Amino acid sequence: MKRVSIVFISLSVLIGLFVLKPAIGTPAIASTTTVVGEIIQQVNEENLRAHICVLQSRDGGEFCNTEGSRWSCDGAAIDRALEYAQGYFEKLGLKTERVPFALSCRSGLSHNLEAILPGRESSQSVLITAHLDSVTFGSVTIAPGADDNASGSSAVLEAARILSQYQFKHTIRFVLFTGEEQGLVGSRAYAGKLASEGVPILGVFNMDMIGYDSDSDGAFEIHAGVRENSLKLANLLVETLQRYGIKLAPEVAEAGASNRSDHASFWSRGYPAVLVIEDTGYGESDDFNPYYHTTADTLDKLDLSYAKRLAQVVIGAAAQLAEPTQ
Repeated sequence: MKRVSIVFISLSVLIGLFVLKPAIGTPAIASTTTVVGEIIQQVNEENLRAHICVLQSRDGGEFCNTEGSRWSCDGAAIDRALEYAQGYFEKLGLKTERVPFALSCRSGLSHNLEAILPGRESSQSVLITAHLDSVTFGSVTIAPGADDNASGSSAVLEAARILSQYQFKHTIRFVLFTGEEQGLVGSRAYAGKLASEGVPILGVFNMDMIGYDSDSDGAFEIHAGVRENSLKLANLLVETLQRYGIKLAPEVAEAGASNRSDHASFWSRGYPAVLVIEDTGYGESDDFNPYYHTTADTLDKLDLSYAKRLAQVVIGAAAQLAEPTQ
């Protein structure tokens, strides 16, 4: 994602009580609030760490090394990451598919990765997305991309782990895009495919850079734009962190919201979509990651407690939109 100038509307945060996970053997879940609280509490920081370690590493190197790359123009590099994520989705029992598209800097086809949790009553879809690929300004062989965007990708994988244990009224699609750093190429192709197939979309929650919080203030941004359908998603995110006591400080971008990540591919098709991203300096504060698009964008720079809380907000909001039925 690239920096642009926007105008924000700030929202204050009301801190509530945590909803605790019931003990094993608890009777059937009685309310949406209870099940969503249970889902939120299952987000695991160590799982996020493990996924980021794999994604930033060079294949064949010491575990959690910092010499890997997921550059979409390098077929071997991005395909390794796709293989890892696909294997993870498949182990969860999800219907998983590599969705092809053309990328000019690569010979042959490139792929997005989609895993589907079918709805019990509806094919209307809730999307939880991130871009899997990485890039650096000065290297084509080393692009660890821990924050941009192994952090968001790890949260999609964690969302799949948790939500696949439940049933929902509506379909949930877990999608990892490639070709984002070349101009949102993968997500544009994917959104076009869904539009051509007439797939009804209730909302898209896109995570791009969710791990850097050097001042520990919990600030993050929700880029919603001005369309009512996307603003409803932003409101749902804010309501979720308030209701479940997730200690974060949101800023909602309306007029001038960024179009520099994959959510914009859905905006162009009229779909409701939001970008969830760390504090990048668009609003009242500026905590932009100085390691952005460099070989130093590595796990040791990230605050995984912060990433966990952002993942909790997105997963909790998406679960509510999809409507749990058990």
